[in-house]
This record gives sequence, structure tokens and C-alpha cells, in this order.
Amino acid sequence: MSLSEYQHVNCYGMLEEIRTNLNEYTTGLVQGSEVGVYDNTDIVRKINSSQKFIFNVLFGMMPELFLTSSDVTGSSGVYTIPSDVHKMDSIFDADGVPVHPINIQEKHSTASSGSDYLYYRKGNTIVRDSGISDALTFNYYTTVKDLTQGMSAGGSSTSITLAATAKPIADYYNNIIIENVTDGWASTITDYTAARVATVANRCSAQKYYGTVSQLPDIFHPLISERATILLKNTVVSPQRPDAGELVDFKENLIETIKSFAGSKNDISIDELINDF
Repeated sequence: MSLSEYQHVNCYGMLEEIRTNLNEYTTGLVQGSEVGVYDNTDIVRKINSSQKFIFNVLFGMMPELFLTSSDVTGSSGVYTIPSDVHKMDSIFDADGVPVHPINIQEKHSTASSGSDYLYYRKGNTIVRDSGISDALTFNYYTTVKDLTQGMSAGGSSTSITLAATAKPIADYYNNIIIENVTDGWASTITDYTAARVATVANRCSAQKYYGTVSQLPDIFHPLISERATILLKNTVVSPQRPDAGELVDFKENLIETIKSFAGSKNDISIDELINDF
């Protein structure tokens, strides 16, 4: 199957496309029942590395693409930072008053003497200086979640259990589109558990192949496979190496895609976009 036959450019389809680009494609290799030169785990790793590379380029140029907000309630003054935070922008209380960051050395010695409008960072949490726990609005820039693909381990009328290669982290794939390539449906994951069970709007069962869809704007999805192919050709096990033309083509395609997406007619410098391929 080609990517054009799927509803979305999903991770399973990318795996197929990359194996085709590498002249090592069979259904058995894609589905993991055969062993080839390239390992599916490494291919998906390169897919995610390429997605992150493109994200970093876009974030450097258009960070507003990834700006979002979330209401978070604390416990004993401690608030867990949303798992998709790439960079914090600002925090406001329910009245719209900003809550400002401080260093942990600047916090008050007791919560009773602390300020409602100060917080400090501690691991993947923030701690309110005064210890109160009312809801706060976090404004932040999101990151992109790793893509995954595989064969379902189970399912129900409203769920699909992902393969062991999926992240065992609660809520990790929330709001991600997943495409069941076996049955031909796509759905947004509305909830995800650490047991790898994803809540969807369609029926699923075991032994169905699926792939998740990148959170990057759709126009950039084909570039993920293109760069991943080049990275795989650079690995020790690869019998082939990328030529200079492939590198140039990728950079030019990335620039033209950014110009098309941003509506810019101006030249974009490769050096400004890409410091380290």
C-alpha cells in the first residue's frame, strides 16, 4: 500500500514508504514477521528524530504554531506540568493575574509567608510559594509526541490496545490521530492509559495494524520520511549511502514547504534554518 491510499500520513505508512526508498520492502518486513538489513525499531526511531528536527526548525521560526493553554489544579501547592510542554510561556490565576517564576532559593521559608503570585520549578512540577492550590492557566508551547506503529494487542467497541512499542505513559497519546490501516478508519485518541489502551470512536480488536499521525502541520508530514531515509542510509548497517543530491533535495524541499506554509515569497537561508543536519 502507498501513503496515498491512507487517510493520513501515518507512522505505519511512513515505515512502508521508507522501506520502499531503501529498496527493502515486503509486507513481512513492514509488519515485523521477516528480518532485513534495517530494523523497524530503528526506522521508527529515525522517523521520530526527523519529526523532532522539523519541529525545532518550525519552532525557531514560528513558535506561535505550538502555543496552547491548559487549566491545572494543584495539590498542596504543587502543580504537575502538562506532559506536552516544550517551553513555558506564562501562568495566570483564575482572575487573570500573572503568577511569576522565582528561583527555589528565593522562596519564602514558610507557605504562610509566601506569595500567591510566585512559583518555583521543581522537576516536572511547579510549586506555589504560598502553598494554595486553586486552578491556574498554563500558557505554553507544546512539543510533538513520538510517532508509533504496530499491531494491536486487543480492543473493544471504543478502544484499541497498542503494541508493546507504544509509550506506557498515561495520557501520552491524548488528542493524537491514530489510523487503523487494516480496517480503514482513523480516530482521535481521547484518553490513553499506562496499559497502552487508547479510547477511540471506532471498534477494534487484536491483530490490526495501525499508525499514529504527526502533530506537525500536514504539509510537513512527507518531509519526515524523506529525512528519515537519509538518516538510515548513514547508519553502519546500511549497504548504501545518501548522495549529495538527496541532502540538497531535502533542504530545498524543506525551504519550499516553509515558504508555502508561511506564505513567504522571500528567500530563506539554509544556514539560518539548518545548523546541523
